[in-house]
Amino acid sequence: GYLQQYDSPARVFAHPVNMFVASFIGSPAMSLIPLEASTANGNSVLTGAEGWSFELSPRNAQKVARATTRKVVLGARHSTIKLRKSAVPGAIPAKAYTVEPTGDVTFVQAFLSGAIVNVSVPPNIAVAPDEQIWLEFDQERMHLFDGETEMALKAN
Repeated sequence: GYLQQYDSPARVFAHPVNMFVASFIGSPAMSLIPLEASTANGNSVLTGAEGWSFELSPRNAQKVARATTRKVVLGARHSTIKLRKSAVPGAIPAKAYTVEPTGDVTFVQAFLSGAIVNVSVPPNIAVAPDEQIWLEFDQERMHLFDGETEMALKAN
């Protein structure tokens, strides 16, 4: 093996250099969702296998422009994703897979674009397996990786 990243634990957690580090550090692991980057109406968007898409912020559009391929992987920690029980603008449809109450937090795993996404919600939010849910990603805290090199994409 070889050293992937050398930094403080907090910086490695917050700024992983590649998908391996992102998936290795943290519990539960960072969710990694394979998507395709494109342009729609002059805006950069990411599109999932199911056909949904969402517009990227200008900063994230800069990151995606640096990818070597149109294949981009969105990385998100469970605490940075909002679970919605109904559709809201910017939220992406998903299906709950498992629900794990732990006392002070409930972990929900959802299927999205061929990946399993971990989301944490307060214990008073009731979610059932196979329930239709919507996921909202925090554009300030999401990570984007090159789908070919698996390296983190950085803004200019």
